[in-house]
Formats: sequence, structure tokens, C-alpha cells
Amino acid sequence: MTDIDPHHVKAGTIREVMLSHASAAPAKRGADPGDIARAIVGKDEKKWRQLMKPIKDEAVRMAKDGKLVLLRKGKPCDPDRLRGLYRIRLLAEGEAMPVFAATATDLDLLDDEDDDF
Repeated sequence: MTDIDPHHVKAGTIREVMLSHASAAPAKRGADPGDIARAIVGKDEKKWRQLMKPIKDEAVRMAKDGKLVLLRKGKPCDPDRLRGLYRIRLLAEGEAMPVFAATATDLDLLDDEDDDF
């Protein structure tokens, strides 16, 4: 696909291309979000960079729904804490969704909620 306005790309298109790239990528490596953006809008850097935030948002949404796994430095990462460079891969057959430990900040928030009683 080329000559597409990055501001008018539908989430369904992003999901479709993301799943296609993730299924074709090596499981340990995952799909590069930049490759997904270029597949949708072409090689014009200005256009594909504008699509990176919508791709990230959709990847986080799909990871929370259990449809894929986000990787940082080759390891699954919590979609709620996704920062910096990342890759996208599908769950392997029979693989359970990764479970992420609560952080000190999460525990502090829980403690603050208990103060209302």
C-alpha cells in the first residue's frame, strides 16, 4: 500500500498488517513496528513515522486482549509499561499469556485506595 494519508488509516488495517507481519516474523525476534508502518503507507519517512503511535496503541490494545505479545530486548514486556523500542509477536501454540509482577508504584496505589475506609 502506498500514497495513503497516515491520519486516515483505520485500526482494522493496522491490526491486519500487524498480524500478518507478526505471523511471518521469527518467533524469537518478532515484527518491527517500523516495517508494519512502511507496509501500510510506503517508504516516505514522514508518513510512516506518523503511523508509529497508532501502531503502538493498537499493539498495546491487542496485547491486553491476549492476541499478541510485545517484546523488549527479546523478552515479553507489560503492555502498560511499554517504552522505547519494541517488537510484536504472536503467542506460540499452547503458550499462556505472560503475567507481569506488580511494581512498587502499583502497590502504593493499592495502599492509597485502602486509606478511604
